[in-house]
Amino acid sequence: MMNTGDALVVRWRYHAGPGALVWQLMFTQGGTLVGQKRFAVSRRALFFCIDTVTGHLFCDDYLFEDHHHPLSLAEGWFTVLETTLGDLVYCSACQPNSPEHQGIWAVDFRGSGVAWSRPDLVFVANLEEDLLACRISSFAGFPERHFLLIDPVTGADTRLLGLDTLEVNALRAEVVQEEVRQQVILSEFVTEGMARERMALQRVGIGAATHSECIVHEDFTVAILHEQNRLSGLWDSSLKVWRGDCLVYAEALDEGAEKPALNTFLIRRSALYFLKGRDELVCVSLL
Repeated sequence: MMNTGDALVVRWRYHAGPGALVWQLMFTQGGTLVGQKRFAVSRRALFFCIDTVTGHLFCDDYLFEDHHHPLSLAEGWFTVLETTLGDLVYCSACQPNSPEHQGIWAVDFRGSGVAWSRPDLVFVANLEEDLLACRISSFAGFPERHFLLIDPVTGADTRLLGLDTLEVNALRAEVVQEEVRQQVILSEFVTEGMARERMALQRVGIGAATHSECIVHEDFTVAILHEQNRLSGLWDSSLKVWRGDCLVYAEALDEGAEKPALNTFLIRRSALYFLKGRDELVCVSLL
């Protein structure tokens, strides 16, 4: 039973709209959360931007309009958020029938839109001071990648590195993982070898047979529990948060799903973010 005196407080909720699937989230150093939402029926990819503290919506249903080059992300259904730096979010388009991304768009989702675009390049890595990118060409029928550094604020070339050299490999080896850069703690599906998570769940009465995802952070244990109905075979999912041994938050997330949705919650700084269903994003304070 939840102790209402110690219950956590919801900071804000964002509903992405009927038929939406919240697909990808990233955090900027300027204090915003940018998300991509997809609409399968209309084959659209739109974006939203939220103040992480207040829940103020800077933009919603954002569709790219690139006034710098004729190639636009607005024409594409598959787009991806690559990285962030300052207030800018760097996006790419996915090429049809190819794992390669194409183009780099730097966007300020708080209102000013596309700051610059380089549809001729492929994003490789965020080096903080520069972005590592490459230009793909073909020689004797084989692809060649010509690497270069570009200014993250202007998109201008700052240094040509040439083909895949030792220097390029050294730069790539120093890249900080995106979740570390953005101070994000991701959930993991609990397996037999995860002693810390299994002990934390057992302490609050969740047995090893339960299908669960978990984050153990400071004195919090956050878990999404997936339970399958024996008769229908459908899945119900619920989120629970304990501070120590005390249940301080609980919410039903999905009912009667053909399969459970995974990787739908994270912790950043003093807040928990999770998806309810496929179309609602919720932020709960962990203070």
